Amino acid sequence: MRSSGAKLTLVSLLVILTAVGMAWVLAWATPEAEGGGKDWSSTVEKGRLPGFEDANVNNDGRYFFYQICKDVEFSRPDAPGNVLIENTTGNTFDMRVEYENEEYGIVYRSPVLQPDTHLLRDKLTQELPEGTYPVTANVYVLDPETGNEEEVFKESIQLRIKKPFFG
Repeated sequence: MRSSGAKLTLVSLLVILTAVGMAWVLAWATPEAEGGGKDWSSTVEKGRLPGFEDANVNNDGRYFFYQICKDVEFSRPDAPGNVLIENTTGNTFDMRVEYENEEYGIVYRSPVLQPDTHLLRDKLTQELPEGTYPVTANVYVLDPETGNEEEVFKESIQLRIKKPFFG
């Protein structure tokens, strides 16, 4: 009788652990788990990108300094990724970034970043299938008074979209 009680306890424990594991996997696999979902909105933050606090700043208003990530990864097509965009301290112009792919067109558009601000994470403007995509990052330098484009810098970067866990 003691043997069957131990087996029942072991089976119960395994069922509970399996249920907890499945709940964790399902929670991880939803867009909301990464701050995604329908209510996602990007947040432009004051200051330098973490890890770039000691990088050069713009001490001369004749130049425009910025940082963008060259290899942007999204864990799923509908999840935010680490875009890592910075309008460097000392600039006198605002900026906005768009990612443009030959096949899909504009796949990302950032909010406007004022000088001395950065954006860590954001979602694509349109979902892309799993894969790696060469894109052009168009960095628009904007007049802070009018919003007019003053200059455009183009950078070749790569987007990596991972496959959804379920689907």
